Amino acid sequence: LLPQRIGHVRAFQMFALGEPMDAETAVATGLANAVLPATELREKAKAVAVAMTRRPPGSLVATKRLMRELERIEVQMSHESELFKRQLNTPEAREAFLAFAEKRKPNFSKLSSF
Repeated sequence: LLPQRIGHVRAFQMFALGEPMDAETAVATGLANAVLPATELREKAKAVAVAMTRRPPGSLVATKRLMRELERIEVQMSHESELFKRQLNTPEAREAFLAFAEKRKPNFSKLSSF
């Protein structure tokens, strides 16, 4: 997953060379949210935990699940995009665009039914 997160070049560099990443680079690449002094870390972590407990748990779980299913979402978006492109070339779309340009309601009843 690291190449998806920080890019293949950076990930390969980390894997191949085994070099540690400093905190500022971790923030810049999106692997960390912030750089804090060690003395503030516990307080900030607790504040974030408390803030999350005030959110609807079902929404947090659903959001996390969706974010982890990126490949499935990308496939679905690609599929929807292809369907949308095909629909743009249909008689229904032509009627909708023409009606919009003529400032009238579209009349789909004259088109053949499927």
